[in-house]
Amino acid sequence: MISRRLVIRLLGAAVIAFALSPTPVALAFSPEARNAKLDETLRGLVEGRSTPGILVLILQDGRPVYSRSVGVREVGSSAPIGENDMFRVASMTKAVTSVAAMMLVEQGKIGLDDPVSRFLPEFTKLRVRGPDGGEGPANRPPTIRELLTHTAGLSYNFINNARLVDAYRDARVTDGLDQPEVTTAEAMQRLASVPLGYQPGTGWEYSLATDVLGAVIEKVTGNSLESFVIERIAKPLRIESFVFNAPEPVRSRFVQVTRPAQVTGALGTGYVPVLGPEAVPFPPTKGIASLDPNRAFSPTAYNSGGAGMSATIGDYARFLQMLLNEGELDGVRVLRAETVRQMTQNATGNMPTLRGPGWGFTLGFGIVTDPAAAKSRLPAGSYGWGGIYGTQFWVDPTNRVIGVVMTQTAIIGSGPISNPIREAFYAAD
Repeated sequence: MISRRLVIRLLGAAVIAFALSPTPVALAFSPEARNAKLDETLRGLVEGRSTPGILVLILQDGRPVYSRSVGVREVGSSAPIGENDMFRVASMTKAVTSVAAMMLVEQGKIGLDDPVSRFLPEFTKLRVRGPDGGEGPANRPPTIRELLTHTAGLSYNFINNARLVDAYRDARVTDGLDQPEVTTAEAMQRLASVPLGYQPGTGWEYSLATDVLGAVIEKVTGNSLESFVIERIAKPLRIESFVFNAPEPVRSRFVQVTRPAQVTGALGTGYVPVLGPEAVPFPPTKGIASLDPNRAFSPTAYNSGGAGMSATIGDYARFLQMLLNEGELDGVRVLRAETVRQMTQNATGNMPTLRGPGWGFTLGFGIVTDPAAAKSRLPAGSYGWGGIYGTQFWVDPTNRVIGVVMTQTAIIGSGPISNPIREAFYAAD
């Protein structure tokens, strides 16, 4: 259960949340039935050996309406998973980096339609590899907006784009999950050396674009992404746990990473620890994810804007509450309300995205455009994302709900495990 200390911190946000929405939309089921369904779902996932432990926190109007910790933090241990534990949030870092970038947009230090080459000259003369394997010059460098929306033409190794994956491997491009010795400059040089998959702005592919965005933030501010996030986002919001290069004494607070014992991506196959660098199959794309859980503790690992942050569940919930409150929390404004509204609109039209039909993409995360097509009970306009190490968040402005699910079961934690938990919150029966 959630602690009294965290409840007090979250209730501080509830005053502002209630003021912003004095007549919130009522969910059409009883809290008792909802919580019983959630409890059943969590127990089934842990007892069914899909993951050793799950932590869930759901707020409505800034107030906790569901908080549970089920299972253990390490395979073979009896120590329960808990709210003070640290999680590698992986791609949930993207939301934080995107907010950081929009803060610089508000300040006029970068523009949404600025070419990335204005800040990172290595991206000046890019090439595009077409469906036939032939290459030609890019019409122009990608823009900041295209980095935010993943329409820049970049990819990930684990996405397994048939036209690009060999070039990525040959150049030793890192997905920000391994190779802790690689610096920001080296990571960008490697990425800029490989071809794009399409002309900027003409397609959508989940990619290292947010890592490039993090490098832009570092170039503009003259400091690390971690420093900007801590000083400009975390400290004002009284967030204590956000970190990219976790100091060694914090290691004991981290939940152990596991992966499915079988590589099918199915639930209930058991799990095994990931103790060091390991190439793990990524069934949705038939690709390979190169994971290194110890990267989180490396003092040399570049601050991956797309995958490098760690946090506690309560602190990440505070960050989300700021977004739901349109940029403000406990009297502290991080972004203008109009900026948050701009960030939380579908920005990719009908382009197919990683989450499939019914989902679009905003300036930083996925958004539900058609609940029926998405096969989700989330209302249209809800937005969120997950992380490959086993985390997911969602924000539901219609019902003023935010939800965070955290495991450290890689590959299946962010989707097959988290999705049923999210959907159980909205189940009416």
